[in-house]
Amino acid sequence: MDDESAAAFHSSRDEWERRFILIPRIGLKVSRHGMRQRMIWPGYYMVRWSRTYRRNVYRRR
Repeated sequence: MDDESAAAFHSSRDEWERRFILIPRIGLKVSRHGMRQRMIWPGYYMVRWSRTYRRNVYRRR
């Protein structure tokens, strides 16, 4: 895949963005040990869309 076709798959959802989570939920959480399904507690998180898992991925700010 060359750079021109790779740029076609780029989306603003793929960028990390800051969000405040108010209601606890279960989601994919990234840590230094990998990505696991964990409880996402209220607070600020960096969130991005995962094209592989087709859901949001969370990490602490």
